[in-house]
Amino acid sequence: MTGRERFEAMVAGEKPDLIRPGYLHPWAETYERWRKEGLPADANPNVYLGLEHDDRMGLPLNLNMIPTFEIQVLARDEDTVTVQDEYGVTRRMLKGDFERTGGRMGASGAMSSMSEWLDYPVKNLADWKKIFEARFRPDPAERLPEDWREKLPEFRERSATRSVHGGCFPFGGLFSAVRQLVGLENTCFAMTDNPELVKTITNDLASFYCELFSRVLAEVRLDSYCFFEDMASTQAPLVGPAAFEEFFAPAYRKVCGVLKDLGVKLRMIDSDGNAAPLIPVWIRCEVNGTHPCQVAAGMDAEALLTAYPRFVLNGGVDKVALARGPDSTREEVRRRFRSAWKHSRYWPEVDHGVPPDVPFASARAYAECALECRCNPSC
Repeated sequence: MTGRERFEAMVAGEKPDLIRPGYLHPWAETYERWRKEGLPADANPNVYLGLEHDDRMGLPLNLNMIPTFEIQVLARDEDTVTVQDEYGVTRRMLKGDFERTGGRMGASGAMSSMSEWLDYPVKNLADWKKIFEARFRPDPAERLPEDWREKLPEFRERSATRSVHGGCFPFGGLFSAVRQLVGLENTCFAMTDNPELVKTITNDLASFYCELFSRVLAEVRLDSYCFFEDMASTQAPLVGPAAFEEFFAPAYRKVCGVLKDLGVKLRMIDSDGNAAPLIPVWIRCEVNGTHPCQVAAGMDAEALLTAYPRFVLNGGVDKVALARGPDSTREEVRRRFRSAWKHSRYWPEVDHGVPPDVPFASARAYAECALECRCNPSC
């Protein structure tokens, strides 16, 4: 089977010839540890461990602000740097994190700790309209690579046998976009005190997404789109089902309806934490999958696949099991692949970035066991 055929079989709940294991996404400190434990310098761990494959490709569509804000250093002390980042948010971050990222929110995966969030660019409707009109224009020419027209024939040729995936960070979602612009606590208060602001942002962004997708997907195929949200803690969602239904579901129905009509088969939400209480309302909005299924938050893949047999999962391999060592890693990988082969609609992958308490021996064990299980339903 081609990568495209495997993807289509999995989303349809059919059995593919193999199930591709997910990549490892180590933290910066994890790279440092693994290099001391055997990963060659400058080596990509997924290539080195044999996880790299050519089944899928990405659509390079930028849904973030264009132009972004100029990054400004506002203050420094011995331990921290305070910046206004490229999305207009003022953050205090550790000095080491600033040195790794240059203060860019888009490089936050290289950070070792959370920033302290101090101020946000949107405080009222006028602030939002100013940003929206200047920085969210649905023009494909400025949201695709400059050489897109030249590369379009090659893209179409490659996509004939590969699945095509889209996603964006930190925009590309709805709740997460409001949080990015307004702040989490401010968003929660605004849903009571200023509901017009939240609903206007989500409606405006939905229109922006829909127009842009309609124009771009008139020329190329997109098989899956992942909305970045991160809308749950380890205990529960940050916004409950009723609030999601009121403030975010109308925009989701609009965007997912357009994506579905344009042939996008998989419409996923990326959220850490325990997002399970939101799955029923997601499904009603035509969202049909989620990632990364954080095990420590109760997002057990077997339980979710049983409860929602037509819902697609990615992730669900407990990074805590990897931290315990190679034997625990192998047991966890086999358990997750057994669920994937039993139910289909599930790609096992580590349930977020790999932290530095995971030894390189566990990374090896993950790769070796996952590569064995990818073709073996009885692994």
